[in-house]
Amino acid sequence: PSPVIELAPDGKFVLNYDRPKSIGRVRAFYGNFGMAVRALAYILANGSSGLRQTTEDAVLTANYVKSQLCDAYDLPYDQPCMHECVFSDKRQAAHGVRTMDIAKRLIDYGFHPYTTAFPLIVHGALMIEPTESASKAELDEFIYAMRSIAQEVEEDPQFVLKAPYSTRVSRLDEAAAARKPI
Repeated sequence: PSPVIELAPDGKFVLNYDRPKSIGRVRAFYGNFGMAVRALAYILANGSSGLRQTTEDAVLTANYVKSQLCDAYDLPYDQPCMHECVFSDKRQAAHGVRTMDIAKRLIDYGFHPYTTAFPLIVHGALMIEPTESASKAELDEFIYAMRSIAQEVEEDPQFVLKAPYSTRVSRLDEAAAARKPI
C-alpha cells in the first residue's frame, strides 16, 4: 500500500506516494493514531503487574455494580461478568420507560450515561462499564442514582420520561438532530 514512510536526504521523514507497483492507498492508512498512543502510554505507565491489577479491579467493579443493581433492573444473563455488566430495560419498559430515558435521567445525577445500544443481543441494553479507577464511593453514588431512577420509574414514569432537567436543552428530536446538527 502507499504511502510509505521514507527518510529523505535532508534527514526528515516523508510520505512517499510515488510507488508505481503499489496497490494504492488503503483507507484509514493513518488509523486512529491517538488511540494507539493512549493504549501504549497506559501499558507503559502500568507495567505488567499494574495491568494485571487494573484488569482485576475492572472485573471486581463490574461485578460489584451488577450485584447491587440486579434487583432493580432486568439481568438477561445472570453469570459472573468481566469488565462490564449488562442489564435490560425490561422492568422499566413495562411502565413505558426505555433505556434512553433512563440514560437521560442519569445525566441529572451527574453521571455520563452508560452504553445504550450495545450489545445487540440484549433488547433495551444498559451496558455499564465502570472504570477500574473508580473508588467504592463513586460506585456507590452511581448505584444510588440507578436505584433512585428505578424507583422513580415505579412511582412516576412521566417524570423520568421528561428528563434531563439539569441541562440547557431537555429532549431533542434525535433523528432531526442527527440529520441537521446545529
